[in-house]
Amino acid sequence: MPGPTVREMLDNVNKAIDAITSGGAVQSYSIGGRNLQRMPLSELLKLRQVLKQEVKAGRGSTTYARFDNPS
Repeated sequence: MPGPTVREMLDNVNKAIDAITSGGAVQSYSIGGRNLQRMPLSELLKLRQVLKQEVKAGRGSTTYARFDNPS
C-alpha cells in the first residue's frame, strides 16, 4: 500500500499544529517508564512550508499510470 500523498501529509501537519496551538497536545510525556516526544512546533512549521511548496509545484497528489494491452 502506498504511503500518504503530499496533500495528506500537509493535512496531518496542519492538524498537529492546530492541536499544539489550541492546547490539545503536549510536546512530550512519560507513562510507565515509556517516553513519547512529539515533533516540536518549529519543525512542524518548517515541514508545512516544504509541503505547501510541493503542493504548489503539483506534487500534491498521487498520479497513476495505466497500461493497455495493444493486442
